[in-house]
Amino acid sequence: MPERIRESVGLPCIGGWSGRDRSMALKHKLMLGVISAMLGALVQGCTANKPPSEGETSLANAAKDVTIPLEAGKMRNPLPATDEVVSQGREVFLGSCAQCHGADARGDTDIGRNMYPPAMDLSSSHVQHWSDAELFWIIQNGVRLTGMPSWKSSISDNDTWKLAHFIHNLPHAGAASAFAAAPSQAQAAVSAQDKYTLKIPNGLAFSEFRGYESWPVISISHNGDAVAAILGNPAMIDAYKAGIPGNGKSFPDGAKMAKVHWNAKVDVGEPGAPTVPGTQHDVDFMVKDSKRFADSGGWGYGVFEIDPASGNFRLGNLSDKPPQGNDAKCGFTCHTKVKAKDYVFTDYGPR
Repeated sequence: MPERIRESVGLPCIGGWSGRDRSMALKHKLMLGVISAMLGALVQGCTANKPPSEGETSLANAAKDVTIPLEAGKMRNPLPATDEVVSQGREVFLGSCAQCHGADARGDTDIGRNMYPPAMDLSSSHVQHWSDAELFWIIQNGVRLTGMPSWKSSISDNDTWKLAHFIHNLPHAGAASAFAAAPSQAQAAVSAQDKYTLKIPNGLAFSEFRGYESWPVISISHNGDAVAAILGNPAMIDAYKAGIPGNGKSFPDGAKMAKVHWNAKVDVGEPGAPTVPGTQHDVDFMVKDSKRFADSGGWGYGVFEIDPASGNFRLGNLSDKPPQGNDAKCGFTCHTKVKAKDYVFTDYGPR
């Protein structure tokens, strides 16, 4: 057990203890803390609208430390801590983490403040004492009873390592201030609209695709007045690499795709005057869930258009071109043309 974890929960160093013994002692200590917290809640009430006490905060922090398995410490970050990697980690953070932890990573958002316990300040000493491997484990697996979800299905291993470098770069001189002073497009979107609150009636929720902005590119397309990037979550990418659908097998449940459309524009300032993305038009989603969407080929579909007046996302509707029904099957009729490819048009582009 690393020394820093022992200190964080106040466990004295006892010579001769094995890692298993120390882990058990931590769990016993945490159990006693939970019992104490429950007794305190009976006295003070069980509401979550008051700031947690010092004891509750310590207990929540201890829970995170106990949860991190010893195996996490054996991993090593395969990526260098370069400015480019840190910058890429920042973009992943803005697309997936800023909703709760805030654009400056200090947890000062409406969502973060009202969580119980509140979202952590990622520049704090308690977060910074975790290694890259421990941060990787927390992000990928989440921590029960703290509000920290598992991002394993949405953020790739590579992007998680980038996030670890970004988080550890926060306390460095000027890092946080520069981050807040130069917002990216993703950060602007976070402040302008909480797109993850959108949900199609009886259909897909935008939140089911949290973090899609950082998914790997499957392919790109140019169709008339629109250009698009087709993205896939790790399950989708792994399936493509395994030969699906060309090998006759179907994509697994949990596979997801996002198609980001931009209005095409010709950039005369670049050599050859290429057609490039202009303003964003919409984002389309697909998810494979053979039980939930059994009557539409096992796939659920959703379209979220950009409202030109506000710049915010809205649900697609029948007045759009092409018309979009407000349900999970809006794209099913079109995709039946490629039923033999498990309803997926896009091939995995070589690279």
